[in-house]
Amino acid sequence: MKKKHKLNKKKIILVSFVIFIVLVLCVGGYIFYDSKRLKVKLVNDRLVNINDEVYNIDYIKSVKNGTIISDKELVDTSVLGKKKIKIKIKNYFDKIKDYVCEIEVVDKQEPSIEYSDKLSTTVGTEINLLEGVKVTDNSNEDIEVTIEGEYDFNKEGTYELYYVAKDSSGNTSKEKFILEVVKKKEVAKNISNDSTKYFTTSKGFRGYTKNGITYIDGVLVVNKTYSIPSTYYTGDLTSETRSNMNNMFADAASIGLNIYLSSGFRSYNTQKSLYNNYVSYDGKELADTYSARPGHSEHQTGLAFDVNQIDDTFIGTPEAIWLSDNCWRYGFILRYPSGKTNETGYKYESWHFRYVGTELAKKLYNDGDWITLESYFGITSTYGD
Repeated sequence: MKKKHKLNKKKIILVSFVIFIVLVLCVGGYIFYDSKRLKVKLVNDRLVNINDEVYNIDYIKSVKNGTIISDKELVDTSVLGKKKIKIKIKNYFDKIKDYVCEIEVVDKQEPSIEYSDKLSTTVGTEINLLEGVKVTDNSNEDIEVTIEGEYDFNKEGTYELYYVAKDSSGNTSKEKFILEVVKKKEVAKNISNDSTKYFTTSKGFRGYTKNGITYIDGVLVVNKTYSIPSTYYTGDLTSETRSNMNNMFADAASIGLNIYLSSGFRSYNTQKSLYNNYVSYDGKELADTYSARPGHSEHQTGLAFDVNQIDDTFIGTPEAIWLSDNCWRYGFILRYPSGKTNETGYKYESWHFRYVGTELAKKLYNDGDWITLESYFGITSTYGD
């Protein structure tokens, strides 16, 4: 009996050992598999405004134990509603999985109204209050402008009225303007010739154009969409621009870098001559990718300049890298960053810098991932033709 008892005991030990080994292998296998399992995190906010520029991979926050193999592609955001995005991801075991995330295209942006804030006429003389009023919207739809408030062309007075624009999603803009109806003998002293046009950008910034010069949130803007007149002339870089530029150059020199001014202020006529020469060499279409048409150059503002070699040989130099990382500290921005041609309208220019002040420059620096003025303000940079 003792012998049989010992045998049973050995069997129990053996079975227990086998079970233990199996458990160890299972747990170990699971731990290994879990450590190599594909884990994908999505961006929490998957709402996108209609016609905004977004890419398929923008909504993948992180991928663990895998690699995104889908190409970066622009997502069609021209239609309101939910939209599925399919992204191919290869996991640790080289298996390809179609990962699907859903975004929703919405329209929460109010239309932008371009208008004059003050209109004047004489008693008995009707004027078209909607003449020159323009409405733009991110939905690209035609939007009718209406006038809210009471007024009488036959009665002298100052009338406070509103331009109202409402898009198909119910987003409404309401802008106040003044209508002055005066007696004929008061025309000379009361009717204003102010040509100021006010507007709100797609990002909600207030702007105005006066005497052909456009400011948005207090910043002078010059690009392919917004020009300045040929008579705008500073003759040199502004004193603030030059002072900060010199400080930046001096600090760079203190660490052994050689940064120097190559091109500062340019008059309208100088830019005209340069642009026409480029067109004669490369044709208008190509010239427009790297040279501004007269009246559309930042150099004419006295707020922008080029440094060192004004060509692609400057890209990647120690001076170019240092400027890209530090110019914001002096109030400058890299005006035409790499990969942002669709926003700025120009190719990457590692040598072109624009003064905007340290507060805005820091925001646009964006920890090294430069944001353009166009993207920040929500404006375009395209010629009208």
